[in-house]
Amino acid sequence: MVSKALKRGFGTTITRSIAVVTLAAVFVAIANQPAGARPSALHVNGASGHDRGNCLSSIAPCATISYALSQAPAGARIRVAAGTYHEQLNITKSVTIIGKSPKTTTIEPTTVVQNDVEPDSTTPQFAIVDVHNPSQNVTNVNIENLTVNGAAAGASSFNSCSDNFPGVYYHNASGLLKRVHVINVEEAPALNPTGLFGCQTGVGMGVLVHADSGFASNVAMKYVTINKYQKGGILCFDLGTVCSLGHVVVTGIGPTSLTAQNGVQIWGTGSFSFVHSKVSQNTYSGPSGPASAVGLFIINAGRVSVRNNTVMANDVDVYAVEDAAYGLVAPKGPWSFLGNTLSNATDDAPSPWNVEGQGYGDGLDIDSASNPVTISGNMSKSNFEYGIALFGTTGVTVSDNGANSNYDGIYVGGPGSAVSSSTGNMITGNRVFFNHNDGILADATASESGNTFNLNAVHHNSTFEAQDRSTGGGTAGTANTWTGNLCGSPHTVSPANVC
Repeated sequence: MVSKALKRGFGTTITRSIAVVTLAAVFVAIANQPAGARPSALHVNGASGHDRGNCLSSIAPCATISYALSQAPAGARIRVAAGTYHEQLNITKSVTIIGKSPKTTTIEPTTVVQNDVEPDSTTPQFAIVDVHNPSQNVTNVNIENLTVNGAAAGASSFNSCSDNFPGVYYHNASGLLKRVHVINVEEAPALNPTGLFGCQTGVGMGVLVHADSGFASNVAMKYVTINKYQKGGILCFDLGTVCSLGHVVVTGIGPTSLTAQNGVQIWGTGSFSFVHSKVSQNTYSGPSGPASAVGLFIINAGRVSVRNNTVMANDVDVYAVEDAAYGLVAPKGPWSFLGNTLSNATDDAPSPWNVEGQGYGDGLDIDSASNPVTISGNMSKSNFEYGIALFGTTGVTVSDNGANSNYDGIYVGGPGSAVSSSTGNMITGNRVFFNHNDGILADATASESGNTFNLNAVHHNSTFEAQDRSTGGGTAGTANTWTGNLCGSPHTVSPANVC
């Protein structure tokens, strides 16, 4: 078995940091205004307005959002009429910007200039909407009912891979994105539309959240749609970041040889929740050897809750790893993955990596994790390789899942990227049917031991219903314990008595 760390090629992904906030935390922050206070309402209309006065009258609106921001007191609401606003916004105080609707109100600058930096590497940021005040945390910055479109600026503003191009950037800032679409955040000069699409350092991304050391970024996203991004859809980084995503849709461009996209990527966040959302179509077909695009990519994160989502048609649907080599190592876990549908993970890599069992197409991977991880109630189906896979993990519970029509249904083994073998995991009560190779496979490494496989129903798998390649003092001479598993009849198992 070849190491996943070598096959994945994750070193080509962005290694920054994000964190997101719970929706409840944002709503509480919004609610904490003085009793009886009514926020100022400013009005913007690009067709009929003029940039003069205080923008407080709906019949005498100002013409640009930028001018309204200059007039708005902290806590104000800026109502933006339908239209296209060719502006790059810099938001430094608490404010709510409300468009007419994502279909009718669009922020689309024709060019962008640097307006921020990335705290971990000082990479220049050319954000369309930048939420940042260099001297303090910015709270209660809410953006609703509009589209952020990077098409024009992406074609005119970049000539190298040394810059980042976020659609919306929360930097030491907190707030809510609600019913916001972010599209076309790609560094694509007009004379060479794909020339910078493969950048792995300077990149276009939908929403980026960062926190400097000692600062915080708490961002909730609800009914947010991200597509036509370059490298990443939503990225939440750093120890001071909390991100909460609900009813979010992130869609990659499908098979591409230009870059390994990641739909949602988090690194070192204090807390991350992801519910009732969909991520799809992140898949790499490049000629330069094994690299994977990932739907939901979790690195060295704190508390993680992933519930009731659909993640499909990515090279790897969900990949979660603990590895100090990625950096920014904080207290990690617990992680939970509950009630998700993980399907149709792909293998668009060139030969020899486009063969079942050789490294692509997993529904859910947990790599080198030692924090408490719960995987329960998920359906992982029709994935090119593994339905659910543990690589070098300890103490993971995999219970009451379905793993159907994959190459192997459930895989427990190694090596992982940082730990060689899996020990002390519980695999119980799962339904594992119609997989093309093994239903359950416990792989062999010298030190692997102590995993328990209990009360699993394993039927109609093509090679083995259950196979354990380890050796030791456990069931039937394996290094693991197998009790009460129900295999189809007639069934093929190895060794005997694991069912």
